[in-house]
Amino acid sequence: MPQPGAKPIVTPLAAQGLRPVLVDRWSERVRIRTLRPADVTTEIAAWLTDPAVMEGLNAPQKAMGLDAFRAYVVSFDNLKRNLMLILSRPQDRALGLAVMEVDLRHRLGSLHLIIGEAENRGKNIAFEASAVLLRHFFRERKLEKVTFQPLARNTAAIAVCERFGLRLEGTLRAHRIDGRTGDRLDQMLYALTLEEYEERLKMAEAAGAVRSYAGPGLPA
Repeated sequence: MPQPGAKPIVTPLAAQGLRPVLVDRWSERVRIRTLRPADVTTEIAAWLTDPAVMEGLNAPQKAMGLDAFRAYVVSFDNLKRNLMLILSRPQDRALGLAVMEVDLRHRLGSLHLIIGEAENRGKNIAFEASAVLLRHFFRERKLEKVTFQPLARNTAAIAVCERFGLRLEGTLRAHRIDGRTGDRLDQMLYALTLEEYEERLKMAEAAGAVRSYAGPGLPA
């Protein structure tokens, strides 16, 4: 309980008046942009019926029409719950989706990624998208810790976590129920703190391996 007379906690985003924060950031290969209802196509909606996609999310393959998907997009406030589209550069072709759930008080984020078409998997798109997202949420949105929580069977997502050098903080045993079989599944908890992120950037800069990063109002 806050003590009488204690100063209220003001988070960086609360200081902005709790307005939605629309994302439009890119690197050499990918662009991350807040998903708008008008962006939704039948192809994007079909991603959520792909068994390979839903296997990673542990969600049932349910068809979602355009109207239902657009209503789903509107349900994101783009502050605490952010739904973003992953696009190729320079073609701006839709590749996948990213969700970041933000705890404003504790400055925490939880990141989830989907790569839509099978032909785009295994091409480092998730890694490139994660790099853009982490920079935006750490540097611009002032988060102090980001977590990734793939199922233990989601080897592709785990590979991205380990390539970034994220710390495995633990295994949540029998934490989820398989949407198809009803079996209980383990879930991994990987995390990256702001301090660890800054240290990795310094190492990348020293090695000359920092990726370009740009967006409206930012230097290219």
